[in-house]
Order: sequence, then C-alpha cells, then structure tokens
Amino acid sequence: MTDRPLGSWLNLRMGRDPDMETVSAEELQNWQFELLRKTMFNAVQSCPFYRDRLAGIQIGAVHTPANLEKIPFTTAEDLRNGPESFLCVSQDEIARAVTLASSGSSGPPKRLFFTAGDLERTIEFFHYGMAPMLNKGETILAILPDSRPGGVGSIFAESNSRLGAETVLPVNPSDITTLLHLLLDSHSSCILGPAIQIHALARLMENKKIVINHVRSVLLCWDVLPKASMRTISRIFDCDIFSHWGMTETCLGGAVDCSPDSGMHLREPDFFIEIIDPVTGKQVPDGVKGEIVISTLSRRAMPLIRYRTGDVGCICDDDCSCGLPLRRLKAVEGRLDDGLTLPDGGRLTLNDLNDIILPHSDVLDFSVEYTPEKQELSIGLDLVPESRPDSAVYDSLMSYSKIKKAVQNHNLKITTRLANKDGKINSGFGKRSIIYK
Repeated sequence: MTDRPLGSWLNLRMGRDPDMETVSAEELQNWQFELLRKTMFNAVQSCPFYRDRLAGIQIGAVHTPANLEKIPFTTAEDLRNGPESFLCVSQDEIARAVTLASSGSSGPPKRLFFTAGDLERTIEFFHYGMAPMLNKGETILAILPDSRPGGVGSIFAESNSRLGAETVLPVNPSDITTLLHLLLDSHSSCILGPAIQIHALARLMENKKIVINHVRSVLLCWDVLPKASMRTISRIFDCDIFSHWGMTETCLGGAVDCSPDSGMHLREPDFFIEIIDPVTGKQVPDGVKGEIVISTLSRRAMPLIRYRTGDVGCICDDDCSCGLPLRRLKAVEGRLDDGLTLPDGGRLTLNDLNDIILPHSDVLDFSVEYTPEKQELSIGLDLVPESRPDSAVYDSLMSYSKIKKAVQNHNLKITTRLANKDGKINSGFGKRSIIYK
C-alpha cells in the first residue's frame, strides 16, 4: 500500500488500484513506450506534419530510448511554420488554444492546442502533485496568469478545489505590495509562483519587518534563482520549499518535487523525456546536463514527438528516497538561448546576473538591456521602498570576472539605474529575459 500521492496517481493512470505498490522502473518504461508507439501510429494517420516527418520510420520497432535516436526532432520552428498541421482532432474538439510569441524580434508565434481531456490530465497531475504541500481547508496564494476557463490559473484552482483547498489569484504579479496584502489577508499556508516574485515578497517582508508563521510551504516555478535567494525565501518564510518545472508544450505541468529538494518527479504517464547534447543531438547519460526533449504519450489534440524544448537540465542519476519509479529532473538551469555574447566573445547569462545582483538585500528584481552596437549593458533595479541605488551592485558587477575582462579589454559600458522603489517590480507572469536594444 502506498501513502505517496504521486504513487497513487501513477497507479490510477496505469489502470491499477491506487493503493497498490507502484510498478518497477522497467515496467513503467515498457508501458510508456507502448503509449508512445500508439501516439506515433495515431499521428501518422491523423496529423499532416507527422505523416510526412515519420515516413519510413518503423514505429513498431521503437521499444527503448536508444531506438528514439532514429526519429527526427520536432522544433519550435516547426510549430511556428504550421501549428494547424500538428492537429490530430477537429477544431470542434479544441478546448484551449495558446499563442506564444516568438522570442526573437520577428517571426510567427507558436500555437498550442489542447482538448478537454488534455487539460483534465494536467488538473490530475496538479491535484496529486500539490497534495504534499496543501491540506483540506487551507488557502494557497498562486501567482499565476489567466483565470479564464482552460487558463493555467483556472486549471490550478480546479486541482486545488479537489483537495478541498481555496486558491487566491492576484491580478498584477508585478505589484509586490499588493501580493503581500493578499498573503496576509488570505492567511495562505502555501505560496506558488515564479521564483522572482516570491524572492521579492520575502525581501519586502524583511524590509517591513513583517513576521508570519502561517506559510508552511512554497512552490517555485518558471525562474531559476541563486542559492542565496533560495536561502532568503527559506529564512523569511521558515518553511519547506518545493520546485516545479513545466511549459506550455507540456500542457503546463511537467515535474514536481515529492519533498523539498528531492528532485522533480517527471509527469511520465503523459510524456517521455530525453536529455540530449544540444550540438550533436545524441542522448547523454543520467546526471549529465543537456537539452530537454519531450515526446507526448497521451496528448490527443496536438502530439509532439521528440520536441526540442530549448530548456537545459538533467535527469537525476540516483533513486529518490520515496521509492517511486518516476524519474526526476534536477533544477532546470535556464534556456540554451539565454544570455548575451560579450564583446570578447564570452557568454553572460541571466543566471550569472542573478548570482551577482539578487543577494543584495535592497534588490527585489532587476531588468537587463543590452545594446551590442554601443557595447552597453544597462541594469534597471527594482528596490525596496525608501532605498536608493548605491555603488554596491555596480561594484559587484564590475568585480565579476567575465564583466571585468570585457570592460577592461573591450570597453564594455556598465550602468545601473533605479527602475522602481514603490514595491513594484519589472517582472510579470512571463519568464525573465535579457532585452536587446
């Protein structure tokens, strides 16, 4: 018998009694590849894109991860060029369509389509994934967008209602003062949201000398933050910290910790993950960092087969103490295209800047603008109220080896400026990025 919520969920998805012991890792993988073969057969029959892309592939011979290397990748560019060619159902069956703008300056957006059943499977994953963090009768402050039907906020609220819990969704994630009032007024026992908002919330509480004891857990998603900021969140809220990874292409839910800092159990009934070398395209062993590639196993509206996500991560190479066969994803370290190329050819990432700037106690958030033609790097600082920019952040930037070298040898110009000091931050619901001017 299992008292692990994700174990019960896995059993249910595999058509087993939820209280049974879970299957072995080998049995799980065999089941996944059976689903994958069915998905590929259906895609060839119903989906114009994969009818062409998988032509000549012996689908019945795909039984192991090694067999996948014979199958071509699907890319974001493929989605942009013809999203409707991925559809395996009629438009009448589409319950939700999401448009994602290109990360570049131009180009068509990506369009993702989901049936009601696709969304329901995400609700189930959120339901069981949140069980270790939230009890019946409790409230969660969820810093998520789109409370419309089928939106991530609505989906998440529905999953929590099945636990007997209430969800509070803020209108403006950039107004940290309002988030603080919502947290205090709702007496939330859990906070979920982008790590930068929760970091800023902790800093603002510290600045205002507010101490609370009703937050038992925090679930961080989207952003990657330095360990110094994780320690700040843990210290201010004095609670367990969990992590989640997901993206629209995974139908929002992707992987979640079963306990703090355990590694995020993958949503394996719904997709199979590979980690590849982004240059060679070859699979890498567990424990080795690379690009995350997903193949959907249950998606009806729009299957994705060997889709290159652009996210960087690795699979844990040890077993989880909980004993579940679900593989685990280590902390996702950002995206392959994250960062900027300095005048000397060095690479400066947003995570580098996180490590430099966010440990400063007055900083809630920051924005980055880079003008390659002028070799100018401008940092906009969102500070706690009543503070003012001083030389500390600038000095930290100038002492960082990559930046110091580019300044001394290639005339890189660094500026810091005040962006906000009224309890608001630059970041909204979307992922943070470096803006090219």
